[in-house]
Formats: sequence, structure tokens, C-alpha cells
Amino acid sequence: MASLYLLSTAGCHLCDTAVHILNDRHIEFELVEILDDDQLVAQYGDKIPVLIAQGAEQALFWPFDASQITQYKEYYGIS
Repeated sequence: MASLYLLSTAGCHLCDTAVHILNDRHIEFELVEILDDDQLVAQYGDKIPVLIAQGAEQALFWPFDASQITQYKEYYGIS
């Protein structure tokens, strides 16, 4: 089970960039298609890509870089 989720949608070039950042750093994550969930669309539709840790109270909103991802992971105790 993933500890990090990248909220995204097909055709989003910023989401593609976020995926590349995560993959380049070998960070495990699950890609979540927000269009499959009306609540996610309402909450994050104009903010994607959004990285969120399982059980986190705060998401990491775009724009973010590798160092910000590392800090976010450390804050939520994700290795």
C-alpha cells in the first residue's frame, strides 16, 4: 500500500512533471485520478497536481520540487 498519493488527471502537463520528479527520486507513490471521485474534483480540481501522505492533515500543493517532497515525507515519517 502506498504512503504517498499524487492527485492528478490525464492530460495534465504539470502532473506529468510531478510524476517525473517523483520517479527521478525513486519515490514510491500511487497515482490517483481525481475525475473518478466528485469529492476530489471539488476539493482539488483546480490545484492539481497535489501530493498527499496517507492520513495527513496537509497536502503538498504544486509547485513543489524534490527538496520540498523530501521535507514533506520527513514531516510525515515516510521513508
